Amino acid sequence: MTTQQQPVEVPQNVIDYLASEKTMTLATATPAGVPYATTFLYVNEGPNIYFWTRASTTTARHIEQNPSVAFTIDTYSDDLRHVRGVQGTGECSVLLSGREIARVAALFGQRFPDLQPGTTMSISFFRIVPINLSYIDNTEEGASAPQGTFGAEFHKERSFSVFADLPVQLVDTVGAEMRTTHHKAGEVIARAGSPADKFMILVDGQIQASGEAENEAPVVLGPGRFFGEMSILRDEPRTATLTAKTDVTILAMERDAFRDMVAQSLGTTADFNQLVAARLKSLAHDGAPAA
Repeated sequence: MTTQQQPVEVPQNVIDYLASEKTMTLATATPAGVPYATTFLYVNEGPNIYFWTRASTTTARHIEQNPSVAFTIDTYSDDLRHVRGVQGTGECSVLLSGREIARVAALFGQRFPDLQPGTTMSISFFRIVPINLSYIDNTEEGASAPQGTFGAEFHKERSFSVFADLPVQLVDTVGAEMRTTHHKAGEVIARAGSPADKFMILVDGQIQASGEAENEAPVVLGPGRFFGEMSILRDEPRTATLTAKTDVTILAMERDAFRDMVAQSLGTTADFNQLVAARLKSLAHDGAPAA
């Protein structure tokens, strides 16, 4: 068993693009699904995006009730061959650490030196951790209108997703059924021998998975890793104890919802069959805990 599994990586050209722009349109929604969109200045650290707003705004109230957001950052041009942009979804949270707030405020000062400095007491800073990112780039592919139709086509491809190991056909279904949970460093998320009641995907942070065998080395899981699916499919207890190595954000799907999704997909979605077969083969080969 390896001691470190590589996290899902965001392509460097996407990170470079995020660093080259300054405004984004952010969409939030109430728990009932009433949408709202507005534009913000932002800074980024890698794929993570930071923005600020007053605590009394609609955006801040929505995020408190529903942390799931969508956003778009784009470069418009009258020549569609020059259009670029990023579209994404993610989990948004307010920054509470004074040290982190000061660090992000300094990033804004570096990025926007012409903004008038002042106190940050009346505003809140927020972080978006992306779950899915799509990159639009017409500079190489070009934009063309199909014959006999109105409009233009944009070259867009999924460049990052915490669901990267899942079939593309199931991503929308999985995303709709999953709920966000947060765990502090050192917190036990699931114990070996307990019922496999959830399928989970790690969005942010690191988790340590420890098998039941004393001589079994722990595995460190990074963003994009998913676990619990094999224990659910086998209807067996969890075989690993999962502990938050850092503060983590997890997307979780209840056992019955996951089994229903699998039942609807097996036999009709070939790549899901292949995914399950590959996971079974991998577990048998290296003895990694299925969680």
